[in-house]
Amino acid sequence: MGTAARALLIALALVGRARAEPCIGASRAGPFATCFDIGNRLSLTAGSDGFGGALAIRHIVHFEDDKDLIWKLEHAIADATYNNFTDRFSGTLYRGHFLRHTTDGHIVLPFGIPKKIFLPFDIGGFAEAGTLRWRPDDATATLGVVKTAALIDVSRSRGFRRRIAFGPVARWDMVLAREPLAIAEHVVAPFSAALANLHLESRDGILACDARVEAGTAWHNTTGWTPEAEAEATLERIVVAINDRPIALVLGVRYASLADETIGRIGARVVLVHRRDPRVAMPR
Repeated sequence: MGTAARALLIALALVGRARAEPCIGASRAGPFATCFDIGNRLSLTAGSDGFGGALAIRHIVHFEDDKDLIWKLEHAIADATYNNFTDRFSGTLYRGHFLRHTTDGHIVLPFGIPKKIFLPFDIGGFAEAGTLRWRPDDATATLGVVKTAALIDVSRSRGFRRRIAFGPVARWDMVLAREPLAIAEHVVAPFSAALANLHLESRDGILACDARVEAGTAWHNTTGWTPEAEAEATLERIVVAINDRPIALVLGVRYASLADETIGRIGARVVLVHRRDPRVAMPR
């Protein structure tokens, strides 16, 4: 075999390997991951708003009788942050997004003669339970008992990298007196508010942003109907990985109309345990 032929075979082999392993880098010390699955991990965060952690899990449910239909499920468990210096706490026991996706996007109405209606969006829901927040020098705390929303997702993405969703929200909160512990007020929003959520991730998982806006009216048993608004945005950028475990810079801002405050934060997020991105098949 001539030199030119051998060079051509080597080049083809390198191209094939690059296509088969797009998330693996190479160095003298061995291969390393260049893609990260930020939706499956246990992480700790330290920043200007305090210390915290969270467990994130996401997966796709397939169906044998309909190969095109999937449910995309995302869960955040024990997402909490506490600042000991200012006595500020914010935490959520559970938060989940559930979106149904099909290529043709349709629903079937089983009334009389079944009819198929094509939709230009995906449908799903949002659920949140066990949210607790208190602020410095505040004699009360807010307990979010449950929140739920019906969502439509106009991004129609089959994966988790895009979500442009909005829909009506219902929630039940309680305002708690901290000393002595007692229920000071009930707050109920019977789908009288709306939620909009934008989530974007880069293909390699290194950069991600999430923005959420919620606005409407809620009924307080002490003051009646009150307009309310909340907004939150987060930007996460992985800056280094140690033994394929990423460390990210996190920037965020949050606004709440009832508290009449806007809080910015900056911090670092360290991944303790994570599921390797399925695109990465590291050789031993």
